[in-house]
Amino acid sequence: MRLFIALICSACLLTSALAGPMVHHIEFVTPRAGQRGTTVEVTIEGAFIKEAREVLFYRPGIRCTEVKALPSLPGPRSTMHGGFVADKVQCRFEIDADCPLGLHPFKLRTATELTTLSTFAVTRFPIVKEAQEDQPVPMNSAVLGRMDTHQVGDVDVYRVTGRKGEHLSVEVDSVWLTEKFYAGSEFDLTVRILDASGKELARNDDSALHLQDPVLSTILPADGEYRVEVKQRIFNSGGNCYYLAHIGSNHRPLAVYPAGGMKGEKLAATLLGDPAGDEAVQVTLPVQTGDFAFNDSMASPLMMRVSEFPNVLEAKEADETSVSALPAALNGRIEAANDADSFRVKAKAGDRWRVRVFARSLGTPLDPRLSIRKADAETDDITADDSTLPDRDLWAMSRQIQRKELMDPAVVWEPKADGDYLINITDMRGLGDPTSVYRIEVEPVRDEINTFIQARVIDMVECPRLTSIAVPQGGRWTVNVNLVDAPGSSYEGELDLVAQGLPKGVRMIAPRVLAGKRQVPVQFIADAGTKPQTTLISITCKTTDGTPLLSRSQQSFPFLGHSGGHAWHSFVVDHYAFAVTEPAPYQIDVEQPMIPLSQNGELTLPVKITRKPGFDEDIEHQFDWVPPGVEGEPTLTIPAGKNEGTLRLSASASAAPGTYRLAMTASTTGGSYYLGAGRIRTSAAFIDVTVAPPYIALKSNPSAVRRGEKAQVVWDIEHKKPFEGEADATLLGLPKGVSVVNTPKLKVGDKQLIFEISASTESLLGQYKELSCEITVTERGQEIRQRVGKAILRVDPALLQTSSSSR
Repeated sequence: MRLFIALICSACLLTSALAGPMVHHIEFVTPRAGQRGTTVEVTIEGAFIKEAREVLFYRPGIRCTEVKALPSLPGPRSTMHGGFVADKVQCRFEIDADCPLGLHPFKLRTATELTTLSTFAVTRFPIVKEAQEDQPVPMNSAVLGRMDTHQVGDVDVYRVTGRKGEHLSVEVDSVWLTEKFYAGSEFDLTVRILDASGKELARNDDSALHLQDPVLSTILPADGEYRVEVKQRIFNSGGNCYYLAHIGSNHRPLAVYPAGGMKGEKLAATLLGDPAGDEAVQVTLPVQTGDFAFNDSMASPLMMRVSEFPNVLEAKEADETSVSALPAALNGRIEAANDADSFRVKAKAGDRWRVRVFARSLGTPLDPRLSIRKADAETDDITADDSTLPDRDLWAMSRQIQRKELMDPAVVWEPKADGDYLINITDMRGLGDPTSVYRIEVEPVRDEINTFIQARVIDMVECPRLTSIAVPQGGRWTVNVNLVDAPGSSYEGELDLVAQGLPKGVRMIAPRVLAGKRQVPVQFIADAGTKPQTTLISITCKTTDGTPLLSRSQQSFPFLGHSGGHAWHSFVVDHYAFAVTEPAPYQIDVEQPMIPLSQNGELTLPVKITRKPGFDEDIEHQFDWVPPGVEGEPTLTIPAGKNEGTLRLSASASAAPGTYRLAMTASTTGGSYYLGAGRIRTSAAFIDVTVAPPYIALKSNPSAVRRGEKAQVVWDIEHKKPFEGEADATLLGLPKGVSVVNTPKLKVGDKQLIFEISASTESLLGQYKELSCEITVTERGQEIRQRVGKAILRVDPALLQTSSSSR
């Protein structure tokens, strides 16, 4: 299986390294959910977590008040794709009475690591555990159940008592409850509601609101007992399928219209899709703009939007809805098949608007197609169906993550002339539904550059060795930060990175981001006296010339991925998890080079390890980031008992001259080599490496030599940069049987470099086009190697000798 993954990885260019075992710190969280206002004892199982110290939650309202290690397993228990469980930790989670509902992502801080991410669900209902067949459960409860996927006919049935005219609403979280990073939970459950006689009252498999997870609601026809049936829609024998079934008397609308409003306002809205009919509500919107989760008594919220500009509602009886001014939020519904809505707006040439549709991202069934055209034109200026990634504010996500937000179009619109324009929206399938609500936000384009942290490993699984931030006390940690421009952003200058939320005693060193560059290594340093802790931080951009710029942070965590496929579930956060861990048992230092790295050249860097008493393990070291055109030597190991090594950098001819900050990262060699779980990592201090033009350039005319004879390869020298003393020269690329007779030296001012060569009587005949020179210059006690020039050598047969007898 590992070989298969590696081949897919190489063929699809999904990773910068060969794929390896998917070893994650956290594999199981039991129980998977808890009720608001309660304290829950939670067991966490995984690898390399027995020294857990603390739990960091990304969302408010929940905290861990106790962490203690349980006895480790007698032997590892295998999971999927090389993962395993060896350790157990018990935690006490305290959940506030007003804790936000839904999934709460978290990480553990161990003595030396920040673990992979997992989640814990919070529900408004009391938790009931599945215990028997045909199990009675109270109305308004959440059942933690398990589907035995090794049994094709496994069906779970729950009996609940209700009254005539009362709602019976059921929501089952399965895919969205998973904690699996890579395969093993691709389950598709379906739900039915039956009366006492077994008659089906309602069923649901998939839903626009929760995709693979079912949501349904019905009005009970009489007092009495009813059954809720949960079973597999598609059989999957991949293991135990855990789920959380919310069974309540609450209403269950499927959409809200309009799906947003201005910040701070009290919005008159209508709840749609409930079996009891539409319901008018007043929604008080927050003062923060962006996404907003509306909830009253439901098991899960309806997503809405909050903006700084007013709503425009579609005029139902008109062909067009007039919009008095932009910016604005255009709201409507595609209620029937082939329905189409149009909004007439005035725009000027030179304006730049960001136009974003929100429909599937809000959980409605609409699959929107957006078009914009001049009111008196017959063809569209813009047509868009699905979104490109940055347009949906999902900068950190690859196309390997499957999210409904990607089905909502977003464009930058630049009118070519003054006048009236029509913004049109339809369902691209020609479908319609009373709950097919949409919201189109039209706002001016602003400069915006955002940061994200992501490692290009197979299927974008979380890779702590490349994406975590866990700084040892008195040590350093380096991580690559990526930048991405929001649609329409036009700022092209240099940028500085700014960190918010760092603990006292920690500082960040971030090289200035040069114009046009979108990745930079960032280093965090913790003073020796900084206490171990966790927190959430953000890293944003600011311009160096004072130009106003919006900037945010983002990181994504895909779940349920498969090689070459799409993740079924993912979590996106707007802060980075940050930890100060206990001291590393070693320190790595790299000597600052005193000489430049030449284009087409090599540079050798001495590395030193300082070990603490009692620590004598192998240490790997490598550069995790180098500028374009520069390559670092593959990972090298300083073995136990040794404290020094070297690492080479090489630059191609295309490497851009300049000075770059590089940091070497070291790690112990235990644990997972691929994702990094179970290893102790730290970084060397930044060093400045200068890429410089070569000392010389060489040109040569084609040369020839006959078997058994000698000849010369002559290079014309163009001096680019002076050097002291003499440089050594080596001729490379000679065929078998041809050797260099002399070893010429090169001095400043020389016009030619001449190699005497000799061809044996068995030298290989033919034309050889890859001759080049390696020039070695010694400067400030360090050697600089430069490969330069390209020449052609032809090896000819020996001349026939005429004997004296034939004369």
